[in-house]
Amino acid sequence: MIYQQVPLAFIYDRCATKSTAELERRLEACGEYVTAHGWGFGGWWRDNGDYALTNDRRPAFDTLLRTMRAAGNDPRVCLVYDWDRLSRDTRVRRVMTRRVLLLGGWVETCRGEKRTPDGKHVPPGYLTSAPVIP
Repeated sequence: MIYQQVPLAFIYDRCATKSTAELERRLEACGEYVTAHGWGFGGWWRDNGDYALTNDRRPAFDTLLRTMRAAGNDPRVCLVYDWDRLSRDTRVRRVMTRRVLLLGGWVETCRGEKRTPDGKHVPPGYLTSAPVIP
């Protein structure tokens, strides 16, 4: 019998404001997405305050990457609610995504959009096996 390895999801977000209601909504949606896909849960990371606004220093994201690396070679995904959770700056978002891809993981949004280590980009909702979380 062949066993398929279940991906391990590492959820990331950032929040610059003191009000966390929107952040909690996004994180809840990410948790639902992980459950809907039957993935394992690797943890939550979020950069707060000024760290959420910088493009060059994201301590929580760096910790997420170290944890992903330590998880080994099993399938690993950095899940974000949407691409803006990494950065609104497209160039910075590409750099952050590349850091995940270099670990052999992939980045996916709650809309089903993903970027994989083999260079593929899957648009939102394309061939997903579970519902897309709005």
